[in-house]
Amino acid sequence: MTIEELINLYPEGKLQKEKANDNMFSLPINGNYFVISKDILSEKEFYLLQKLFLPSTFAIDLQKHPWFDYLFNQADVEVDGSFRIIQFQLKKPKAFLQKEWEQSMKEIFPAFVDFFFTDESNGLLIEQYTKKHYQLTDIQSIFLTLDADFDSSTKAFVGNFYPADDHLPALFHEEQQIFLEEFNNLKAQSVFSLSDVAIHHYTKQSMKDSRIIQAYSKQLVFSSEFKQIILSLWHHQGNISSTAKDLYMHRNTLHYRIEKFYEQSGLSLKKMDDLVFCYLLITK
Repeated sequence: MTIEELINLYPEGKLQKEKANDNMFSLPINGNYFVISKDILSEKEFYLLQKLFLPSTFAIDLQKHPWFDYLFNQADVEVDGSFRIIQFQLKKPKAFLQKEWEQSMKEIFPAFVDFFFTDESNGLLIEQYTKKHYQLTDIQSIFLTLDADFDSSTKAFVGNFYPADDHLPALFHEEQQIFLEEFNNLKAQSVFSLSDVAIHHYTKQSMKDSRIIQAYSKQLVFSSEFKQIILSLWHHQGNISSTAKDLYMHRNTLHYRIEKFYEQSGLSLKKMDDLVFCYLLITK
């Protein structure tokens, strides 16, 4: 996120050379500070801005991890080719074999060029493009295996491959924002990429701002059961059998409830357009 984008989002803020007092929130940007009142920020906004802009207090050796300096401090990095960044959040047991886990990651991803934690739970793995790079399903299997071996729980966002140029840090920061905002929306999916959340991520603000959607939401109230049905149908691409199995529900029962929903709402969850619309309504 650039300073111009921050000012557009928060016109109440201002750019100045000095850090403000404790009543204000100061974000260090390019040698200056973007200052904004804490009172106008929600808890979620405050957390996101901290994660996106404030430097980590976690000890990072910049000589060993030049990509941290490149991504967070706009330093130069001497590499050629295309790279992707895998962001992960790791929930560890009390007796966690940290060094062994890190060594396993390095052995599993032979094309990695840098790998480090940014705090106690969150980290990045930077991987160079090769023709034999892992697909999303491969990476999901890898983390499931590691979680089983180390009694941990991992959530990960797999970024796209981009050339290592002046634009990559900005692209990474947008991916970082996507990971932070969409982290909890995919409860059943531990590893995801942009395509899994793009529809929700890039339409949610328009959905919130639309008077038509607000009116529609008041008329159409979803029970917790139907929210689960819609989410499961969405994650299984509308497949009735897979959804019924996921919900521990008989296939005929699911058919019946979908038909009842159609009678009440005029929306058929068997049609992908209607399913997408309902998905956006319950996740906006």
